[in-house]
Amino acid sequence: MHRIDNSKFLLYIEPTIDQKSKLPVNDNITKVVELALNKSIKGVAHYSDIDDDGSKFRKGGGWKGWHTTDCGQRSSSNDYLLGNGMITNNLCVFYLQYYRNAIPESEMNKVMKLC
Repeated sequence: MHRIDNSKFLLYIEPTIDQKSKLPVNDNITKVVELALNKSIKGVAHYSDIDDDGSKFRKGGGWKGWHTTDCGQRSSSNDYLLGNGMITNNLCVFYLQYYRNAIPESEMNKVMKLC
């Protein structure tokens, strides 16, 4: 499930392989998100629960499975709580690198709040 709204959930998107760029974008935006992910808290969120505002995040644990993108990149079985309170997955940096043009405006607005 993807989540494109004004919630605390960041870059839970499902781009298609035809939207993937050939070369990665490694700019300051990518670096800031990568740093935020590296400093995050690993756990489990309930992003598929549309009524969840992110308060159900549980540190530690993980899901019993993972997500694989159309191009074959596999996620971890965790969600990640960033320092600013947003919750994301480990594919967030990959999406910024290879699917930047496919990221909805609402999600890029959230990314820019990290910068």
